[in-house]
Amino acid sequence: MKLTKPIIFFDLETTGVDIAKDRICQIACIKIDLDGKQTEKELLINPTIPIPKEATEVHGITDEMVADKPTFANISKSLLEFFEGCDIAGYNSNVFDVPLLAEEFSRMRIEFPNWELNFVDVLQYERLLRPNKLSDVYKRYTGKDLDGAHNALNDVRAALEILLHQTDGKDDIFPSDIDQLCQGDKRRFDVAGKCYINKDNEVCWSFGKLMHRPVLSDIGYLDWVLNNDFPFELKTKLRKYFSENKKQQ
Repeated sequence: MKLTKPIIFFDLETTGVDIAKDRICQIACIKIDLDGKQTEKELLINPTIPIPKEATEVHGITDEMVADKPTFANISKSLLEFFEGCDIAGYNSNVFDVPLLAEEFSRMRIEFPNWELNFVDVLQYERLLRPNKLSDVYKRYTGKDLDGAHNALNDVRAALEILLHQTDGKDDIFPSDIDQLCQGDKRRFDVAGKCYINKDNEVCWSFGKLMHRPVLSDIGYLDWVLNNDFPFELKTKLRKYFSENKKQQ
C-alpha cells in the first residue's frame, strides 16, 4: 500500500457501545510513517464513569485498573498531536471507534479530525471480499489463532497484519482507494455515519423513519435530531449544512 501521509491503526476499549454517552477506557495505536517506521502507543484511560460489568467481561478492564490513570482531558492535546496529519485505520473503526473518539474530542471542544484524511476500515474492506469477524479473518490470512482478542493492542496488531495481507501485491493501492471503495455511492458526511451524501450532492439520513430522505426535506425532524442525544460532530455539521443552504435560498 502506497502512503501519501502517515497512517494510524487504532482500537478502543470502552464503557459501552453508545457513542454519545460511553467513554474510552483504553486506546492503542500503531503509527506508520512514510519511511515505514512504526510507533506503538497504548494507554489506559480513566473514563470518569463506572465501567459496567458487561463491558469488563469483554475487555477485562475494571474500575480499579483505571482509577489512577489519566482522563481523556489529560491526554487530549498530546493524542491530537499524535494523530494530526495522518490517515486513520482500524477494524470497524468507521462505525464505532472513529465516531466515539471524535465525540470524546468534542467534549473538550476540539474538532477531530480537522484535516483532510482517508479512513481505512479493515472490516468494511474485508466485507467487500468476504464477511467474517476479526478472529476468523486473522486466521484465514495468517494461519494463526488470534490470542488475547479484545485487548486493544492485540486487536490493532491483528487489524494491521490483516491489511498487509489484503494489500499484498497491490503496490499501487492508496488508503484513499480503500476509503472510496468502502464508501461506495453514499459518500461520507459525518464520522458516525448517521448521514451520507447522495449522487445529487444532497445530505440524506441513513437511519430512522426518514432513512435515505434528504435532511432538508423535513425541518421538524432535523430540529428533533439537533436537540436530542446525537453525536456533537453530527449536529455541528448539520447546523453548518442547514445554514449554508439557507443562505443560497
